[in-house]
Amino acid sequence: MDNMKEEDNTDSRPLYVGNLDPLVRVKDLEKLFEKIGTIDKIDLKSGFAFVFLKDGWDEAIKQLDGVDLDNRRIKVEFARGDGHIKRREDERRRDAQSTPSNTLFVVNFDPVRTRTRDIEKHFERFGRLLRIEVRRNFAFVQFETVDEAADAKNALNGKQILDREITVEFMASNRKPSERRFLLL
Repeated sequence: MDNMKEEDNTDSRPLYVGNLDPLVRVKDLEKLFEKIGTIDKIDLKSGFAFVFLKDGWDEAIKQLDGVDLDNRRIKVEFARGDGHIKRREDERRRDAQSTPSNTLFVVNFDPVRTRTRDIEKHFERFGRLLRIEVRRNFAFVQFETVDEAADAKNALNGKQILDREITVEFMASNRKPSERRFLLL
């Protein structure tokens, strides 16, 4: 996508896009929004998304709220919140990245089509997998070593599994490894 910026979205504003069909892809949202503003990032969830625009926010809401996308009238509005949740999440992510672990948190894959084996196929080339636990649209992937997990994180963060761009982070947890429950491979 030509008008997406790589990393920094500090100057962009998130728009909430709701009532999405679970089969909607990032590409579908790109086609809608790229005509109106400069896309910084699209964070697709199951049934909704956050589209970060550098400009054109009001115009996007005006033109796209109520538009039909895959036989559903979508809702487009400014993302709500006082920023407290986002700050807490940013802090959690920062802490997790500063303390690497052998377990990765993987999110945003297609919860309908993605199976444990799909995740396993993407991650197994980076080292010995000890466990994978899949829940709805997120998973935990545990490697034998931190280095293996770091290699997988660096290579797969932002890549696609079944047409969905995934986010891969080190797991942040206050629980001891012995208290975590996973599915054994």
